[in-house]
Amino acid sequence: MRNFLAFCFGDPNAPPEVSDAYRTRQFQEIAKQLPLSALGTYVIVVISILIAFQTHQHIGVIVVCCLLQLVIGTANLLVWRHFRWRAATPQNVARRSCWWLSADLGAGAFLYGVITLCLFDALDANGRAILTGTVASVIGIGAWMFSPLPLAGLLWSFLFCTVVGVGIATVYWQDYGILAGLLVFYGIFLVSGVLLSSRRFVAGLMAETEINRQRQLVSLLLRDFEENASDWLWETDATGVLRHASVHLAQAAGESPGALVGRNFLELLRALTPAPISEQKAVLEPLTALLKEGAPFRAAVVPVWVQGQMRWWSLTGKPQFDSLGDFAGWRGVGSDVTTAHLHHLEMTQLANFDPLTGLANRHQFQQQLASFFPADGTIQPCTLFLLDLDNFKTVNDSLGHIAGDELLREVAGRLRAAANGRGLVARLGGDEFAWLLPGNLPRTSIEESHQKLRQMLSEPWLHQDYSIAMHGSVGVSFSPADASAAADLMRCCDMALYAAKAAGRDALCYFDPVMEAQAKQKLGLLSDMRESLEAGDFRVYYQPQIDLDNGTISGFEALVRWQHPKRGLVPPSEFIALAEDSGFIVPLGAWVLTQACHDANAWPLTLRVAVNVSAVQIERADMFETTLATLQRTGLSAGRLELELTESSLMRDADSVQSLLRSLRAKGVRVALDDFGTGYSSLSYLRSFPMDKLKIDRSFVSILDEANSNGGATAIVQAIVQLARTLQLETTAEGVETQAQRETLSQIGCTFGQGYLLAHPMASEQVIPFIERWTGERVASMADLSTPTPVDMPR
Repeated sequence: MRNFLAFCFGDPNAPPEVSDAYRTRQFQEIAKQLPLSALGTYVIVVISILIAFQTHQHIGVIVVCCLLQLVIGTANLLVWRHFRWRAATPQNVARRSCWWLSADLGAGAFLYGVITLCLFDALDANGRAILTGTVASVIGIGAWMFSPLPLAGLLWSFLFCTVVGVGIATVYWQDYGILAGLLVFYGIFLVSGVLLSSRRFVAGLMAETEINRQRQLVSLLLRDFEENASDWLWETDATGVLRHASVHLAQAAGESPGALVGRNFLELLRALTPAPISEQKAVLEPLTALLKEGAPFRAAVVPVWVQGQMRWWSLTGKPQFDSLGDFAGWRGVGSDVTTAHLHHLEMTQLANFDPLTGLANRHQFQQQLASFFPADGTIQPCTLFLLDLDNFKTVNDSLGHIAGDELLREVAGRLRAAANGRGLVARLGGDEFAWLLPGNLPRTSIEESHQKLRQMLSEPWLHQDYSIAMHGSVGVSFSPADASAAADLMRCCDMALYAAKAAGRDALCYFDPVMEAQAKQKLGLLSDMRESLEAGDFRVYYQPQIDLDNGTISGFEALVRWQHPKRGLVPPSEFIALAEDSGFIVPLGAWVLTQACHDANAWPLTLRVAVNVSAVQIERADMFETTLATLQRTGLSAGRLELELTESSLMRDADSVQSLLRSLRAKGVRVALDDFGTGYSSLSYLRSFPMDKLKIDRSFVSILDEANSNGGATAIVQAIVQLARTLQLETTAEGVETQAQRETLSQIGCTFGQGYLLAHPMASEQVIPFIERWTGERVASMADLSTPTPVDMPR
């Protein structure tokens, strides 16, 4: 019973506050129909009284019932008027009010039933038929009107049908018993309809409540989003005019919300973009296109200028449509993505540009180069320049990496100026630059550009107290004439650059197919070198170093020779440079060092062996460990080993090389500086690097004989010898080929001599016989105080 009453006056499963609201809605739904009910009551009363006075039957009962109906109808109008005035300040309806209204409608149904019975008795058969139809309609209409409040609908249907049915069954059973039965079924049908309609009404209220709850939740979330989130909402009508502007949007635009509503959204963005009209169109064109398409979009980034700062906004939008499916405008979210956008730009900059020079980097260059070789095979013509600085390493090693970086920035600026916006200028790494141009430039234009570039580079660059002229070698290749793939074009240009560097300073070389043949020949030669080292085709020859004062042998210099099984004897000038460029000099040098120490161990203990060490060996191998391990393995004492280094070896990494030399000398190994006088800054290395000997380059010795007397050359050699004596260093003159050269060197105080005049390089098995003959001849000639006769050996 409690659940039934709860259902009659609200949802039994709803919380109390919701149940009260439902009861109020049920009451109000009936209350707003009371004027129509009162009007029907008045009409029925009038008709009933007219029929009663015409038939003169049951006049008193009908009049009394009609008067009561008039009271009920008037009361209903007052109820409607009362709740109509209260609509401005709605309040929940109490349960007793629903009881009273249900009782009121039930009383009206009871009186209608009595009036119906009286009229039924007064009318003839035709009148009764009309009355029956009318009453059935009134009962059904009332049940439908009062169904929102189940108790009211049930009382109306039950009392009306019960009074009429009981009356007819009691008085007119014989003639109208079937009508009484029909009223029973009709009443049951109406009760079921009232219950079903009531449930639907309550279900509608529940759905409306849920919708309101969700709407409030969405509204709350939106309000919280607008108040607390960094993003902001925007909404326009079909013409693009803002009809909603959140506080955050106003703050982001530097305006008030009221100033934004009513403004065209695109016009607002244009006003926030401080650029010429043409640039504005370019910037906003993607967003304009998205808005014209009418499809949802995400993360459309536009630049704006707000309060003196450049900002970037990311906009997301979705089109809105009305109930007819017509376009109604846009709604979306915006956010300030300045930090993320700047980070993206920075990442793009790092990915595509060289951070040191600001030029395009290798990644961007390769992408641009690949664009000339699309996948469909339609090769686009282009011209590729590769430039490598000729004297960068000298500057970088002598003045430091900071100076080297500044030099690279200076070169980049001059290259950019020479290109003058044509093509792509890139730094590929180190001191190598590239210039990529569309189309095949004629050679006259290339040579003009090269001449202009030479002039720009040769202008002295001032760094601290130094004035440095820059020089660069340039290689050029073309597509599709030289290559049909990006990698092949790059390889061709590399070969042209290699040829330019070999040709001398500031040279320009074009790719020639002959270069590729030479490159393949070098690869074949390198492959043969590796095989020959394993097969034992290399030999170590030894050239003696003679004391120019007393003619004694101080030691031998180890010289590598290659006895190729097919090519014959390959001179060092053909394979040493290739071995250094490829890194093969590391295993080859280690083998030479081991072989020389092994052979020298069989010589007299007073003789030393000198072994050349390449800069590549110092850079790529642990020379200290390699040297000590070799000495230990061969049994040669450290004092009998002399390592000869060129100035280029010292310049690779001055600090580490200096530490290496100190460690070697601490173990007893001697150090000689080879080819002295041909380097960039020899004197500074003499002062800072620990060493034992200077080797005077053969270019100075060759012009000391009487036939080519040159006072300047003699003065230079004499200065070198005097400098070495001051520093307590020994000197060895290379390339002594005439007696005049030997005598001059002896006169100016050079310690040792080495050259064809004294002896040619010899195989290891010839060293001991040479020592014996030289010593014997020297002893035999002591009585005449003359020097030993030179001993000739096969080359």
